[in-house]
Amino acid sequence: MQKKYIYGIFAIVYASAIFLLSSSSNPPNPISRENIVVIYDFLKEHGLGFLAVPFYFAFKYPDKFAHILLYVGFGFVLNPAVRDLIKFNPYVMTILIGTSYGIFDEIHQMFVPGRSSSVMDLFADMLGLILSQIFVMGFNKYKIWRLKEGGLDG
Repeated sequence: MQKKYIYGIFAIVYASAIFLLSSSSNPPNPISRENIVVIYDFLKEHGLGFLAVPFYFAFKYPDKFAHILLYVGFGFVLNPAVRDLIKFNPYVMTILIGTSYGIFDEIHQMFVPGRSSSVMDLFADMLGLILSQIFVMGFNKYKIWRLKEGGLDG
């Protein structure tokens, strides 16, 4: 099987996992609020308050934080599939395709008992996708720079 299809299969599997989580009336929370408070307090006490900001956000808005994390992962998995299958600007196309799936997911949640659809959830999904593509773009630029410097093989 060609490599480009393997990336597509990974993206489909990841999207299916999101769909399964969305189908649950009470999806699991990967980290407890108590652990978030411990991490947040530890960072603040050790002068690393700037690193504590995401944990504060996770504590205040755990649902949105979960959406961001899920879609950061989705962006990482979707990008290679898009890059291999669609040659036009893979970063923008990954965000557009991922956001389209986020819209589908929010519509799907309207029909799941105990779940609701939210524009803010969609914004969190988009933010996750954008963050992942910023990271991927930066990593790719770094690899190109290192190759030009002759310090990185392959």
